[in-house]
Amino acid sequence: MRTRQFLVYTLGLLCSLSLSNCARSPLFSFNGASIPPDVKTLTVRNFYSDAASGPANLAIQFTEGVKEFFQRNSRLALINDNGDFLLEGTITEYKVEPVAPTAQQGGIQQIAGQQRLTITVKVQFTNSKDNTKDFDVPFSQFADFNANQTLQQVERELVDDIFKRIYLDIYNKTAGDW
Repeated sequence: MRTRQFLVYTLGLLCSLSLSNCARSPLFSFNGASIPPDVKTLTVRNFYSDAASGPANLAIQFTEGVKEFFQRNSRLALINDNGDFLLEGTITEYKVEPVAPTAQQGGIQQIAGQQRLTITVKVQFTNSKDNTKDFDVPFSQFADFNANQTLQQVERELVDDIFKRIYLDIYNKTAGDW
């Protein structure tokens, strides 16, 4: 009998604690963002490319991708100037280098089994509501591809993949407050 009373008491206590927490604001949101309520707008200035190589439209593609990512994943309204959040920056690196060398065969020079495309974007973030959140940092990601393929064969897919990961990194650092 005591065990049953203890279980009823414990269950009642847990229910009351759960209900009391419902009145509080959540510690996280389901989309991963922790954007303060007073932040309502976002301005994304055109990113530029200072990289020595890469497609001619690389900076435009990146700028538009950042805008789309934030529109899909946050409640922020995109405006041309004076947003509560401001993103701008420069693509500083677009390089291909060999990785994963294959074994040397009969004294012949080693050949890379894979190539790696690395893209780095230096991002300046300004939070007009809380300047302690401002930053100016590089975000870098890479993708590997088979050395039997040319960059031109896989470039579009690799750039899309790398950019998506950089968008997420930027989002987590700004809106996700990670």
